[in-house]
Amino acid sequence: MNITVVGSTNIDLVYTVPHIVKAGETLHSTEHELFFGGKGANQAVTASQLGANVEFIGNVGADDFGEQVKQNLQEKGVKTEAVQKIGLTGQAIIQVADSGENSIVLFPGANFLVTREQISAAKDKIEASDVLLLQLEIPIPVVEAAAEIAAQKGVHIILNPAPAQQISDSLLGKISILTPNETELEMLTGLKTNNEEDLIQACSLLIQKGVGAVVVTLGEKGSYYMNSNEHGYVQANKVEVKDTTGAGDAFNGALAVGLRQGKSLRESILYASKVAGFVVTQMGAQPPIPHSFRVNK
Repeated sequence: MNITVVGSTNIDLVYTVPHIVKAGETLHSTEHELFFGGKGANQAVTASQLGANVEFIGNVGADDFGEQVKQNLQEKGVKTEAVQKIGLTGQAIIQVADSGENSIVLFPGANFLVTREQISAAKDKIEASDVLLLQLEIPIPVVEAAAEIAAQKGVHIILNPAPAQQISDSLLGKISILTPNETELEMLTGLKTNNEEDLIQACSLLIQKGVGAVVVTLGEKGSYYMNSNEHGYVQANKVEVKDTTGAGDAFNGALAVGLRQGKSLRESILYASKVAGFVVTQMGAQPPIPHSFRVNK
């Protein structure tokens, strides 16, 4: 399984709080921890821990954090030949409430300095992939450039459209699997997602635009998926939630691995849900994943 991830890296500064802070409110944090994060890095680390050969294309800062981030990727088995050092390392300031829910402020830093030229220089890595994983914490033109290279070679493309923003029909038409949450689905389609009828209408619109399949993540409710042949809910396992940071990224990384194992879309979603369900029981977005989840490289 050769998976290439084009995306972001961050240092996550995590503060445990009784509840998410409100406007004008000051809260004492009961605990503070530093973790490695970034949607792209989270997906890459997950896929690598599950047994995939993973290439990462992106930036870290030319600072101490940047060296730590790159070293962490390497220690987790992710190849970093296409990682450049420039500017300041991206940061995420994360509040984690006692309920397990989180609130995140992003400083993009080096992530917004990834260029189309950088993608062109790593063209061979994308073309040699079975799956290309993308997110939206780097500039959209860079995402589009990576998708164009992959599409021309028939590489399977999974796009997690987060943070929520508009995406061109041209990009959507190249996507094999789109994995929005409910908020992102509403942003992309302009349609409500209050019930299954709404979800069917919204997913159908995206498939009409050329998306191969849509998998809508619904948090503790599981997910809803649709392709040209089937649609339906996939329930999430009940777990004791400690930290939801990185759950969606783990889901996407595991989804890519499941598909490359030859699992069906529904089976891959079940596998991804299981992996994400474990991640939310741990602190941080890149916890060690037990060997029982892993497949052979």
